[in-house]
Parts: sequence; C-alpha cells; structure tokens
Amino acid sequence: MVKNDEYSEKEQYNEETIYKVYPIRFYGLTLICLLNIVSSINWLCVAPVPDYANTFFSNIGLTTINWFSNCFLLIYIVAGPISSYVYYRHSIKTGLLVGCILQIIGAWLRYFSTFINTTGGRIGLAMLGQIFCGFGQPFILNASTPYASLWFSSKERSTASMAGGLANTVGMAIADLIVPSIVPDASSIQLNFLIIACITTGFGIPTVFIPHQPKTPPSFSASTHHERRQGLFKTLWALATNYNFLIIFFVFGVLCGLASTVTSMLPQIVEPYGVSYDNAGYLGVAFIVAGIIGAIGTGLFIDRTKLHKWVLRLYVPIVGFLYLALLMVVKKDNYNVIIAICAILGFFMFSLLPVALELSVESSYPISETISSSSLWMCSQILGLIFLIAFNDLRDDNADPPGNLRRGLILATCVAMPMMIFTSLYNSPNKRMDIEKEQEIIEG
Repeated sequence: MVKNDEYSEKEQYNEETIYKVYPIRFYGLTLICLLNIVSSINWLCVAPVPDYANTFFSNIGLTTINWFSNCFLLIYIVAGPISSYVYYRHSIKTGLLVGCILQIIGAWLRYFSTFINTTGGRIGLAMLGQIFCGFGQPFILNASTPYASLWFSSKERSTASMAGGLANTVGMAIADLIVPSIVPDASSIQLNFLIIACITTGFGIPTVFIPHQPKTPPSFSASTHHERRQGLFKTLWALATNYNFLIIFFVFGVLCGLASTVTSMLPQIVEPYGVSYDNAGYLGVAFIVAGIIGAIGTGLFIDRTKLHKWVLRLYVPIVGFLYLALLMVVKKDNYNVIIAICAILGFFMFSLLPVALELSVESSYPISETISSSSLWMCSQILGLIFLIAFNDLRDDNADPPGNLRRGLILATCVAMPMMIFTSLYNSPNKRMDIEKEQEIIEG
C-alpha cells in the first residue's frame, strides 16, 4: 500500500520492505540547483561582455576571451570521468564538496588576478582560476540524476532530475542578464569577479550539511543501488554496446552542446546586426526562461504518463526546424522575431533535458545512474567545445555585416536536423520502471 502526502513523509509498506522519502531531500536538491546556477555563472563570467573583457585584458583578442568558456568544456574530458568515479565509489556529498572547494578557490584566484598589472600575469592567473572552476563543474553538474534516484520516489524522479539539470541553464540566463548590468565598462570586470567569488563561497558552504544518504530507500531501484555496482570497465563496455543508450548519448550531446554554444555566443551572433549586449542578454533570458517553463511542464508530464519516447520523437524534429528558423531570422532590424524564435527554441530544447536524462537510465538499467547520466553530460560538454571552436572559426570578417556568425548557424542547423532520424530508431523499454512495477506486484 502507498501513502501519498505532499507535505509529510511518504511511505510504502509491505511485508518485507519499507520505502520512504524524507523532507530533507529538498534541502539537498535545492543546494544542487543553486550550485549549478553558480557554476554556470562562473562558466559565463565574461561571455556576455566579450569586448569589455578583451579591453580589460589589454586587447588579447576575442579568441582568447572565448577560452574562458571553452576551457570549462575541455576540462570536462578529464574531470567528468573523475567526478563519476567519486560518486560511484564514495558518495554524492563527497563529490559536491570537491566541486564546491574547487570552484571557490578558482573564483577567488580569478578575482585576485585583477590586481596584477602585467598583461601576461593577469590573464594567466585569471585563466588558472577559470581552470579550477572548470574542474569543479562536473562534480556539481553530474549530481542531479543520481541524487534524484537516491532520494526521490519513482513518481518524483524525473521532476527532481530535471530541476537539478535545468538549474545549469538557469545560471546561463542569470549570467546573460546580470553580467552586462554589473559590467557597463571594462573597469567593472574586477567588481564582476568579486561578486561571483562571494556568491560561489556563500552557496558552497551549506553543502557541508547535506546528508550522505537516506536512512531508508525511496524505491526498489534505490534499495538495490549498492548491489548494482560492478567493475567500472565492465560498466563502460555495457554502455558502449547498448545502441539505444548510444542514441540518447549522441542526440543529447549534440543538442545540449548546441544549446550551450548558441547561448554563450548569442551576443556575438547578433551584435553585427546592431543588437546591443543588453538586448542580447534578453535573448538569452528568453531562450532559457521559456526552456525552464517547457522543462518543468515536460518533467511533470512524463512523471505521470511515462511517455518519454513519444516526447523524444516529437520534440527533436521541432528543435531541428527551429534552428533552421533561427538561421533565417537573424537579420538587421528583426529583433522581435529573433527573440520569439529564441523563446520557442528554448521551450522545446530544454524540455528534452529531463526526457533524455531519464531515458539514459531506463535504457541502461541496472547500470548505476552516476555513470549513465554523467556520460551524457560529458558528451554534451565535449561537443559543446567543438561547436564553440567551430563557431569562432566560422566568423566571417569579410561579409556583410562584418564579423557575422551566419556560417555557424548553418552548421547548427545541419547538425540538429539529422537528430530526428536517430530518435526514430530508439526502441528500448523503460527497464527500471518495468522492474519496479514487477516488484510492486510481487510485494503488494
């Protein structure tokens, strides 16, 4: 029998097992969301104001400034697997603490770089701080899905996983909105770094009080978490030979990587067409706020209906055609249409986040969520880095208008459109849900 009470502990009793969820789970989830927001702000600390950052660092060039964002994605190749190992062998709390410590150190190093007067010393220490922040990001970003599986019931998992993962994009919106406000000129970069360092420290300290794990598991799959552990290489091989997982892995990596690239490059995409940095920030906010609404609605929908596959097959083609629409509307004096397309694209793009994270677990069960979901994030970060470098190299300084990124948008369209073919081939059953249903029948 299952007792459902939104404001108290929920319990499932039977002869052998008691499943519970505890109110404290929301403390950890809230912190994971806040830490993901802060992590994104650290990532995009100068991306919304590239020209001012370039001036502050003695005109070292936009390519170098873009590496403040790019290095996060490059570092993920190393730090992502390490974070997965820490979660796999130790605990989610341990991983979060490591991530927070690294980001706090990095944020303050970046601030202290502003007191160095030599160009090489200033950019060197600032980039070192950015590298520390980059190493901390995977420990925070990868936490949402395993935390949701460990602390939340089967009816809440998609929403909880979505909240943690989506917070990363909320941070992008906040960075797009507040960084241009804090940095009206090049000299304000120092204040920007100080504010970000203080925020990073303030939200990092409460992580110490997150419990390691619930006293009683919330679901059957959570109760078998330790029993499902197997050798890391055996686990990776099982994922590499699971074609349904690989479809989700690749589609998520491409679309999430594109979303990160387009969001961080929006000021440079529209600036040649006369759009100010402030208005470019509103484009990013529209993209992400609409995405938040879509992801919340979709997360709640799939929690109740379990129609993950149908949402995947419907939304991915829409996203592909919206990238085509974005390519067509980025023109001079077309701001209202651009912001509308950005909002619609964000709605469908980020709605896929909870779907893909859940399907990565369902298609690979009983493999641990710490490995399957973090593999998706690693793919998106690697591809995001490739897309960012490609966008920068595709900048056309000799076109009309000079410095436009139209060729980058063509690349985004050509990469996004074929994803609908891959999603049509996905046919995995929801293995974890099916096992839990069978267990409910056996025990009830």
